[in-house]
Amino acid sequence: MVTIKDIAKLAGVAQGTVSNVLNGKGNVSSEKIKRVMDAASQLGYAPNERAALLRKGLSNSLAVIMPDSRARQYEDFYSAFKIYARRKGFSVTRYLTNENAPASEGEALMEARPLLVKGIACLSVVAGTAYEESIYKNRSVSPEADEPDILFVEHRPSFPADFIGFNYQNAGRKMAENARSRGLGHICVVTGNLSHSNESDFYQSFLEAMEGSDCQITHIQTDSFRRYQNIMQIFSQPIPQAFYISNYGFAEGVKDLCLTFYDSGHSLEICTVSPIFTMPENDFLKYEMDYRLLGKQAAERLIRKTQSKTKDVGRTVYLEGSGFRDWHANIIIPKNCPSLNVITLDSPEAYIMQNFTRLYTKKSNIPVNICIYSYDEIYEAFNALHADSSFDILRLDVTWLSWFADKLLLPLTEIDPDIGLCLSSFLKGVPEQYSQIHGQIYALPSTPSAQLLYYRKDLFESPIYRRMYYEQYRTELKPPETFEEFNRIAGFFTKSIHSSSPVDYGATITLGSTGVAGTEFMARLFSHQDNLYDEREEIHLDSPACLQSLKELLELRQYTSPSYCSWWVDTARSFASGNFAMSVLYSNFASDLLAQNSLVVGNIGYTMMPGANPIIGGGSLGVSRYSRHPREALSFIKWMCSEPISSAAALLGSTSPCKKTYVNYEVVNNFPWINLAERCFPLARGRRVPEQELTPFDERKYLSILGMAVKNAYSNVCSPEEALKNAQALFEKHFRWRF
Repeated sequence: MVTIKDIAKLAGVAQGTVSNVLNGKGNVSSEKIKRVMDAASQLGYAPNERAALLRKGLSNSLAVIMPDSRARQYEDFYSAFKIYARRKGFSVTRYLTNENAPASEGEALMEARPLLVKGIACLSVVAGTAYEESIYKNRSVSPEADEPDILFVEHRPSFPADFIGFNYQNAGRKMAENARSRGLGHICVVTGNLSHSNESDFYQSFLEAMEGSDCQITHIQTDSFRRYQNIMQIFSQPIPQAFYISNYGFAEGVKDLCLTFYDSGHSLEICTVSPIFTMPENDFLKYEMDYRLLGKQAAERLIRKTQSKTKDVGRTVYLEGSGFRDWHANIIIPKNCPSLNVITLDSPEAYIMQNFTRLYTKKSNIPVNICIYSYDEIYEAFNALHADSSFDILRLDVTWLSWFADKLLLPLTEIDPDIGLCLSSFLKGVPEQYSQIHGQIYALPSTPSAQLLYYRKDLFESPIYRRMYYEQYRTELKPPETFEEFNRIAGFFTKSIHSSSPVDYGATITLGSTGVAGTEFMARLFSHQDNLYDEREEIHLDSPACLQSLKELLELRQYTSPSYCSWWVDTARSFASGNFAMSVLYSNFASDLLAQNSLVVGNIGYTMMPGANPIIGGGSLGVSRYSRHPREALSFIKWMCSEPISSAAALLGSTSPCKKTYVNYEVVNNFPWINLAERCFPLARGRRVPEQELTPFDERKYLSILGMAVKNAYSNVCSPEEALKNAQALFEKHFRWRF
């Protein structure tokens, strides 16, 4: 076993220096840090995590005791519990128990105690059973001060204890209502051990709701180990018309057995309690419960209790299930609509929408054609749109909405007077910017996004580079809050300037078309001033703030690849290559950071844009004023922009306008930066024209003028001052109404 003494000897430093480096303490030079890290790596040193937990002790250790089962709901719970706890500075250890060996729960408790864990979340296999007393009889109602707090989850014990779980009574009642509404004559109810509170609550509530019905009910009680043997009982009698099941794992067992042993032509109908599935899944009718939310709230509650001075117990909390989610809400069956045609920008969500249209077509019988255009092509297509156009649905960039809305879109209230009611389901700050122009609803938000700063977390957290940066600049290496800091860090991580840099370039830059180049400039300008216009509501592209912003952008030439990125997809892929320290990127293009060939997975940091005035992006879907099928077009838009479709699209790499997506822990766990993006929409202050200005603003023309100035200055065609002076002259020529 490698020791600190071994590392110190090889590195040629004191043992105390090694200890400080390995524990992230002390004022150790970057040269010594490197020697210690190299020696530790050469010797194959691995930290003793158990010893580390013991050193940390009561302050930040939690445990989870749960059944040794691959059930999706338990994995969802544990994943969310661990992520939340770690974000709050707590380590988490998991102990697995055996439903067939109740004593294993007691053994898990005994294993957790030496680690001095401060709290335990227990998905007990003995709570409510005859074994409960033997495991917990030594725990008094008011545990000793040095005893860890225990929060029981899902299975409620018979003695007073803290508990959190779902309302299974309501689940049983709702599922029974489904059975009665269908007039079924024979059903099978499958539950777990009725000694467990959730199973008992489900079953008793189901029976009560079925009272007075002529339906024959067969009940099977099982567990995860004996589910196949017990479910096989159904084959000794006529197969029921439907199954109502309290556990998703049992439902999978029923499906497997029925498909194996029964006529494959039989229509198998299964209604089951289920964890949330973000992607559509057609095997079962699911009454969904958000086990990720349960995990997050259990961790939150346990941490709060561990930090409390009181030791009172006995509080019970029930969460409501999400219920039966309708994947086909808003779809109407048309009388005469041969197809719908959609024009959209080339982006990840365009191809995701293309796939989701198959679901829409399957239900509505309306083929949906997705036409994908580049940034420049789609602008030209919009300008050429006329009464004979075949397009029914337009995907408009949010910055183009004010210019094209009145020209190209049909106000949605003319199709559906109650369309405003659906705006409450969207994120705060989104409807105002993605739907409404001067109080009129022209579109629904489909893919709202915001510029974020992504960075290599492993580089920013490296003890060596943190110390090197401090030695060079006498300040801490951390995500930049200004573009001056951004450029300084970019220079530090550029190999041609700083030979010790582990990457070639400090940051990406996106300068493809003039419109894209203009956006790179705007990101910097909005870090210096709130809006494009000044306090006199005038726009001056040659102002001191504009000049400073352009110079900050031009400085980045030294710190980025000579082959700059042309489009945001290229930017995401460049950062994913692992050769850049930072990247400014719209959140709706960030899914490529997690692509199969990405070299930054697990090391992606993200933060607010320097200046905390992020530029919003993405777009909205509106009905073309030339559409011959406006009612069906709006049906598709409402379907595509609503939950659960938007959450499923977000899981595939798009973004969502719906509030519910941002508490969907499957989506958040895959793309954790979406919660930061959510905060950006109400924070985005940047405006192109004053809010009271009623004249539409041609965003594309403005960005073209500005982008040309950026590209001319970047290519050394002219000085920054000359580039902005020319831009101001062009601006005044094309936007005379402002002067």
